[in-house]
Amino acid sequence: MIKSIKQKLSIKIFIITFSLLCISCSGTYLFIFQIFPFAYSSLIDSNMQNASIQLTQQLSSYNNIEACESALTNFSADTNAIVWVEDENGNIVSSDKQENTEETVSGDTAITFDDNIPSENPTTFSNRETNYYPITLENGKSYTLAVQFDLLVIQQTKEVLWTIFPYIIFMAFLLSLLCSWLYAVYITRPIIQLSEISKQMAALDFSGQCAIARQDELGCLAQNLNTLSMALETSLNNLQTANEKLRSDIKLEQELEQQKMEFFYAASHELKTPLTILKGHLTGMLNKITGYENHFEYLKRSLSVVDRMESLVKELLYIAKTAEKSELKYQTINLAELIRVQIASLADLLSKKQQQLDVAIPDKVLCKLNPSQMERVLQNVLSNAIRYSPTNELIRISLVYTEKKVRCEIENSGIHIPEDNLHHLFEAFYRADNSRSLNTGGTGLGLYIVHKILDAHNAKYGILNTNNGVLFWFELLT
Repeated sequence: MIKSIKQKLSIKIFIITFSLLCISCSGTYLFIFQIFPFAYSSLIDSNMQNASIQLTQQLSSYNNIEACESALTNFSADTNAIVWVEDENGNIVSSDKQENTEETVSGDTAITFDDNIPSENPTTFSNRETNYYPITLENGKSYTLAVQFDLLVIQQTKEVLWTIFPYIIFMAFLLSLLCSWLYAVYITRPIIQLSEISKQMAALDFSGQCAIARQDELGCLAQNLNTLSMALETSLNNLQTANEKLRSDIKLEQELEQQKMEFFYAASHELKTPLTILKGHLTGMLNKITGYENHFEYLKRSLSVVDRMESLVKELLYIAKTAEKSELKYQTINLAELIRVQIASLADLLSKKQQQLDVAIPDKVLCKLNPSQMERVLQNVLSNAIRYSPTNELIRISLVYTEKKVRCEIENSGIHIPEDNLHHLFEAFYRADNSRSLNTGGTGLGLYIVHKILDAHNAKYGILNTNNGVLFWFELLT
């Protein structure tokens, strides 16, 4: 492809160059062959006429024709012309070269006198031109001055030019070949490079750059092409980045939609189980099925089921309400005081399970957060620590403050969670021990809510097993 382009350009350049050189050579030849001889002849004629007029003026000052011979001889030597003087009858009475005059002059030549102005139609013999000028000597006698000059050199020049014309055409051909090769190197090379770069750009490859350091139109085109390549590369990169983000957003949206569907499925399942139990109790009592005679006992059980359903519905409503808020309203509050308030609200539960607290909290730790949602985090985590710890166990709470972050730790002792279950604890409706969760009245949404709130606060958090039990921690930036 590139070779073909180079060949086509070279041929076009050769044809154009050859044509221009031929036109130039032809024009030059025409000027030299036609115009130059004419101009040269006119110049010689004009100079000869001026000299002849001066000679006539000089001869008019003499008294006799014999005195004119010296002037004629000097004029012939100076101008290389043949001169003679004729009387009124056309007879030669004086000449610079008597031996040449008889061959030069014809007796039948008509002469026209008009003061001192030469004849309009001079007599021409072969390659010679003759002009005639009237003379009146001081003695009153009238004569005619004849001046003949040679034009052979002009004819010879024409013949030489016509002889060398084929050589001129041959030189034009050689110059065309040389110029076409030079143009192929000077012009086609950058054009081919521009073609290669544009082909790469068409294939969305913008790595190539035109290395054409020229100040002409091709150099400007190369710079513009490089600028265009960089702009297109930047646009393509931005487009690819946007596409990647779009794909990531679509994938995230799909994952969220999948999580939402799984959540709704799990929620319906969690509601279905107590409803089935409740329906069974009511059906048994209404139909007086054996084993359901003690209505008080089964009504008590049904109320317990309703309580768990109520707790679950409240949790679901809270999650839905939280999801509706696109942006949280943050306030700078004392996190230490917020923890102390939540501990006080769980005093009855602590007393019921006869558990002790080890609290290491500074007086004041300021953080920028949403107060109501952080209250829910502390409430869920503290209540889980109390509910899932055995009786008479110690619960440790600490709050550490630095310049850049705040770290809160809540550790309950006496139990451990299987390592395989730790990374599932923040999932909706996940229970490490279903039987124990049912006994404690858990809905399986407490840590899921904690996970959502802490994510909204850009917090780091986690659950891990310690030597004494299970530790929950989270970190907030100050």
